[in-house]
Amino acid sequence: MATTATVAARAALPHDLIINILTRLPAKALCKFRCVSKQWLNLISDPYFVSLHHTRSRSNPNLLLVRSSPHDATDASNENLTLHITCSQMNSYSDHEFAVTIKESTVHMLPSRWDLVFFAGENAFYVCNPSIQEFFKLPHCSTCTSGEVNAGLGFNSATKEYVLVHLFDRSMDTYEYDIGIEVLRLSECRLGGSDSGSWKVVEGKNCPCQIRGWGVFVGNSFYWMIWDEFEQPGEEAIVCFDLDREEFGVVAAPKGCFDTEEVWFLVELRGFLCLVDSTTRPFTIDIWMMKDCEKVGEWVREYSIDLSGFSIKIVKSIVPLDYRDGEILMDSNRESLEAYNVENKSFRRMSNRIEGNWTWLRLYTDSFFSLGST
Repeated sequence: MATTATVAARAALPHDLIINILTRLPAKALCKFRCVSKQWLNLISDPYFVSLHHTRSRSNPNLLLVRSSPHDATDASNENLTLHITCSQMNSYSDHEFAVTIKESTVHMLPSRWDLVFFAGENAFYVCNPSIQEFFKLPHCSTCTSGEVNAGLGFNSATKEYVLVHLFDRSMDTYEYDIGIEVLRLSECRLGGSDSGSWKVVEGKNCPCQIRGWGVFVGNSFYWMIWDEFEQPGEEAIVCFDLDREEFGVVAAPKGCFDTEEVWFLVELRGFLCLVDSTTRPFTIDIWMMKDCEKVGEWVREYSIDLSGFSIKIVKSIVPLDYRDGEILMDSNRESLEAYNVENKSFRRMSNRIEGNWTWLRLYTDSFFSLGST
């Protein structure tokens, strides 16, 4: 007669199969499973397991919906905001929600599609991992005399760290500007550590132009649209900052087609800097791509997307978020997530469950990335 131990041994699943199953589960559930046994704690905490889980999560992005509202709508003097955060798996109806309150009267969410999401308030920057519901206020940054918030966010895959840059005006003159730049780098479990999590002001380097929009990170450089007026189309329209050389530069727009009166904006797709024009041609979005960073200013019109099936409101507000498996994923005015197939030039709706008055829509990667000290 078989003993209990023998039956348990026969019923045990192979180690590789357990890993295969568990790496497909959300990080939030796996954090709970760490408490099942010491064996599972060691397994789920193992770097190989974490890396495999991240790789699978990266190929299946989640949807992040965020709404900002006053903490107390009845108190006009209340300067606290509540961020209502909903995390959705696009291939299932599994959601989790949570809320955080911060001492800010206004807040912005920086564009991203990685493990962490960042918010910029009037008083500070904040970082959040939606998967495990960690939320931190970042160290104090330099004060901007103009009161504006200009920044850029990127993830350096080589060093496995987030790079946040902050541009701040030091001038006390209303009609002059003296824009400095500081850099903060974040790696896992290093918030507040000696080698990460502190702002570093780049001495002697001033941004040559006023800028607009959030910085886009490509090839270890950040790029912003220039806010200044231009005398004619085709002149420098973009300012860049090289993190390696710690130097500013300027980039020309596509020749003969850049309209300074319209609002173009920058994104990163397929690892390239892209300039998006959704205003020049009716119901068409043109995406210009700078394929060779060594030949700065040489642009190719990579995609021309017909948006005749959308309302004019959507056309003016649609934003490319990512490129995956031959499709460009787009935020359609925070009402839906659309996937454009670049080969057959067709759209498909990826999520029909976006309901409510959302402030921001983002993609994010489910992960264990932790900025805690434990």
